[in-house]
Amino acid sequence: MLQKANFFLKPSELPKTVGLCWGILNDRLELIKLSEPLYKLVNKPISAILKQPLSNAFSMLTHEQIDLTNHLSSQQINFVDDKGHALQATVTPIEESSEHWCITFIEIELDKAWLSDLHPDYHQAIQSSDDWLNQIEEVINASGDMVFATSLKQALSLTQSNVGYLHMFDEKNNQIVRTTWSENVSEYFTITKQQTYKADSGIWAETIQTRKSMVHNELASISENRSQQQGFFAFSNHLCVPIHYRKKLVGIIGVGNRDKPYTQVDAKSLSIFATILWHSVELPRTMKAVSRQSSIIKMQKEKMTLILVQLIGAISEALELKDAYTAGHQKSVAQLSYLIGEKMGLTPEVLEGLKLGSLIHDIGKLAIPSQILSKPSRLSDAEFGLVKQHPEQGALIVDEVEFPWPIKQMILQHHERLDGSGYPKGLKADDIILEAKIIAVADVADSILSHRPYRPSLGMEVLTQELLKGRGIIFDEVVVDTCIDILAVEDFKQEEYVSTLSLAPVVFLEEYHTLEHAESMMKKAKMDVAVVLSEKNRSPIGVVDNNVLAFWHSPFLNTAAERAADRSLLNKRVHQVMEHKINMINDRTILNDAQRTMEKSNVNYLIVQNDKQLVIGMLTWRILANALLVNAQARSN
Repeated sequence: MLQKANFFLKPSELPKTVGLCWGILNDRLELIKLSEPLYKLVNKPISAILKQPLSNAFSMLTHEQIDLTNHLSSQQINFVDDKGHALQATVTPIEESSEHWCITFIEIELDKAWLSDLHPDYHQAIQSSDDWLNQIEEVINASGDMVFATSLKQALSLTQSNVGYLHMFDEKNNQIVRTTWSENVSEYFTITKQQTYKADSGIWAETIQTRKSMVHNELASISENRSQQQGFFAFSNHLCVPIHYRKKLVGIIGVGNRDKPYTQVDAKSLSIFATILWHSVELPRTMKAVSRQSSIIKMQKEKMTLILVQLIGAISEALELKDAYTAGHQKSVAQLSYLIGEKMGLTPEVLEGLKLGSLIHDIGKLAIPSQILSKPSRLSDAEFGLVKQHPEQGALIVDEVEFPWPIKQMILQHHERLDGSGYPKGLKADDIILEAKIIAVADVADSILSHRPYRPSLGMEVLTQELLKGRGIIFDEVVVDTCIDILAVEDFKQEEYVSTLSLAPVVFLEEYHTLEHAESMMKKAKMDVAVVLSEKNRSPIGVVDNNVLAFWHSPFLNTAAERAADRSLLNKRVHQVMEHKINMINDRTILNDAQRTMEKSNVNYLIVQNDKQLVIGMLTWRILANALLVNAQARSN
């Protein structure tokens, strides 16, 4: 007789890493048992949830949603918890007992269809440029003190909230320095005109402390026994997001009393709106201030030119701070555009304008969310649609500034193509100004030749093929030929060695150092690569970089057994985990050979040794690319 196969897991065979959120309910809907992952999900004292009504753990999960007379089938309930996370609860009868039920929880994605009944779909709002631009346009056009009231009004409209506030924050002194409430605040709270607020107290304190968005769909435990003077207002629900500008916290926006609970989608949408909003508020202020001085600047041409150069340089640097993946891109495009224009015989006045225009040709990206600009994977059609708006956005930003050069046209037209296939206007041939044609080629050249965090430079051969393929079709023939002539120079001088460059430093590790030591030392030194030295002759025997740390970093959860295994990994010696193959070159290597080595090896960096076999630093793609561009400019002069 064949033995029946056992296909079912026994309780003891369940993997320890499986975090099941489950509990047992009695007929009074009280949690009488629960798993550790469920306890962590609720994040409340055990006395507040064990043998207590289920609503103590999840205020949005009510008795009316669960049918305890149903002993035949499972029930599923979708809801949003107090922190704005979307959860699905499944209640299943227990066959062995008519008085007990098993309840399990899973977190689900916020774009599920059922959520359309619980909150507005902000993905549509983000992708609909007209709505966003209308919201921002109202703020930009608001005069004086009304700009903050208008900003708050638009935030309420975006989130479909009933009441809200906007705090201006002084990060240096950790103080709230100004507050604006929505016009209808008197319907909910009594606000005195002289009332001031503290940054470390109130329903917004956690947002200021963590610099992160906070959702409170149940405020009773937070505001209990606390007064309005302390900053604890009796909102029915509440969402607070930080406003960041140039890496500083400049304010917070809070909204509340919506009919439906807030979610993390609401938090993300309002955060993106606040960021774009503040850039839109601050930048036109600067540009309008310059515009008001135009009559004086016209009479003092030299002084005007100096001011504009400094301002454009500052704006270019501000954009690079927002878009870390293309930091330095605008400067590189400006340098190459200047070289192309100079070789084509443009006048010094035109060259000056070309350089300044190319320095801010991507200024419109200030209106694009940072997470889209820095996304390392392929953009969706909707995301790319947003990115394609940056020429028009840039032109709007400089619209009121009276430049002595066609800066606005350079910004607006640098993605136009001769055959009309470009954007945003689909201009053709002679409708595109010469400066924009030059910037277009320099833009493509820098993109292909530059290193990116997700790929190395594609090299001169790929660039040449791309430019020749579009020569006379989408790119100007003369500009293409001039660009290739400049970049294709191979006659390196004797002094153009790697040793002449300012190399990036590395951390040195001993063989006996542990993985934990390596991670700590690299973090403290703010360096991405460490070289492991031999105890005998002090020569390099391997490297530890961020990829190695990521591979060995423990993925375990936080149980006692798993923490022990975690410590075991961190105690491994670096000679056990290091990368033994070292991508290394001598400091007497010429830059062209270094570039070929990096392209052929498909690596992000090379360790550099001197003639005494001592490691003197690290050559990165950025250092090499900048050096090659500077040398190209020097040769043309």
